[in-house]
Amino acid sequence: MKLVNLRVQSWLAWGLVVLATLAYFLEMSHQAVLRYDTFKATAFDLGNYDQAIWNTLHGRPFQFTNQAIDWYGPPTRLGVHFEPILLPLALLYLIRSDPRTLLVFQTLVLALGALPVFLLARYYLPRWPLLAALCVVAYLLAPALLGLNIFDFHAVSLATPLLLYALLALTYRRYVLLVLCCFLAASCKEDVPLAVGLLGLLMIWRYRLPRLGLALFIGGFLWSALAFGVIIPHFFPGQQANNFWYRYETLGSSPGAAIVNLLLHPWLLFTTFLTIERVYYLASLIRNTGFLALLAPEWLIPTLPSLAVNTLNTDPALYSGVYHYNATIIPFVVLAGIVGLRRFLALWANWRGEPLPPMELMVPERGKEKVREREQAGAAAARGTWPAWLRWPLSLAAGQRLQAWRTGCLLRLQKLALHLLRPAWWRGHWQRFCARMIPLAQQINLTRLQWYATLWILLLIGVNYVAEAPILNSFWANHEPGPREQHIEQLLSMIPPDASVSAGDNLNPHLSERQRLAVFPSFTGTIDGRQYTVDYIIVDLNAVFPEDRASTIEILNRLTASGQFRLIARAEGVVLLKRNSS
Repeated sequence: MKLVNLRVQSWLAWGLVVLATLAYFLEMSHQAVLRYDTFKATAFDLGNYDQAIWNTLHGRPFQFTNQAIDWYGPPTRLGVHFEPILLPLALLYLIRSDPRTLLVFQTLVLALGALPVFLLARYYLPRWPLLAALCVVAYLLAPALLGLNIFDFHAVSLATPLLLYALLALTYRRYVLLVLCCFLAASCKEDVPLAVGLLGLLMIWRYRLPRLGLALFIGGFLWSALAFGVIIPHFFPGQQANNFWYRYETLGSSPGAAIVNLLLHPWLLFTTFLTIERVYYLASLIRNTGFLALLAPEWLIPTLPSLAVNTLNTDPALYSGVYHYNATIIPFVVLAGIVGLRRFLALWANWRGEPLPPMELMVPERGKEKVREREQAGAAAARGTWPAWLRWPLSLAAGQRLQAWRTGCLLRLQKLALHLLRPAWWRGHWQRFCARMIPLAQQINLTRLQWYATLWILLLIGVNYVAEAPILNSFWANHEPGPREQHIEQLLSMIPPDASVSAGDNLNPHLSERQRLAVFPSFTGTIDGRQYTVDYIIVDLNAVFPEDRASTIEILNRLTASGQFRLIARAEGVVLLKRNSS
């Protein structure tokens, strides 16, 4: 009877996952396209990516000319980000060359991340398929994912499902798929390989995979080092090569100065960056897991580089919790939540005295091989072999001494870790806590606890959305396209497809499939070593920030008064200027 019930729950869980994934894809695709159609999408970064991908397809890889506060360098994305994933992404424009193609594709890829989430949850929670479906809902409704999806297009968003599939491949020991997913994820942005490298450390520790783990660790950090230290500075030479550093100038005038300042004044981390907003940000990342991700902290280790980037800066957008800066954080938080839920249920079963062993801290379950592997773990660690490229220069005697030293270090580190994690005072408090929890656990069986856990997680999913709603609401379109949008489209159609344009932030993505493009108030640019002035300027005054409206109108009036440009059309607060021929 229990087997039948479990089978029914499994089919029901699959149905819920398919329904939730399909609903997410349809609704978020509609919202993303609607945001574009109502002119809420922006130059940064939908316009940037559309122009770069369009140029790539036309034989000018990574070229883009949009200029603004975050970019004043040469006309190539390689000078600001290293994203080789754009090369295969350009093939999408063979189907349809349009920014909406990117928006729908991004939504599809993020929605497909629900599959590895469900399979990971089924692996760790085999007796609770409905909880596995709940993990999918928590993933799809996480404000971090919704914000990543709705706020324009970013190549790094593709790293979220790719890392989830990498974790799934690691769990089921599909190493070729693991390496492929890690490679593709690393190609999405220059800082993603750091997470891949730290995942390699976890593979050495938890999965006893020293060769593969070491390869990912070295490869990931070497990839990021080459991107940050060689490729980006090569395409944007000079002192201002890192033009995002203004976000971190509180720490120092340069990355080197920041490191020195932190070494000499470590209290800066606490006096400057320990704020309630950043604490709320960290809470928002794990709230959809019911805070159970805290029970699997080792899976949060790969998030440390991104968390440092997001919290040690002065730009509130990075620690708001709803932009694209959380792309590499989401997959590991999801897995930490799943493993944390498994450990909580195992602990509850232990209090009840039921035969559900806690999840192994070092090596996950692998069916019938689990007991044998656990018995052989110590011996395997002792006789673990070094990679061939480290082993061949050593003589047999030297290799044996080095191996004995390595084994001794591992044993000493293990004893130190056990001493730090389980001191006498903590063990006493833990034993007293368990003694108090046993009577409660005896009254609540695991089936009832499943429903309590479901309600708890659903409650926090709702709380998390409400907490982040003020920022998310600024992304959603608040109306369907109407007469205003039609009039703006008529103005846009007056601009020839090969003309150079300076467009306002919200109009820029609608004109970005051209070689020469700028973001107003910039109306000049440099390409192929030649400076140019744009042929057309189009600005939506209704979309300009109130504090900038007066200066924007002043610039437009000055351009027309000088005779350099003339007004050719105006509608719905949108002004279209054309450059007078010399």
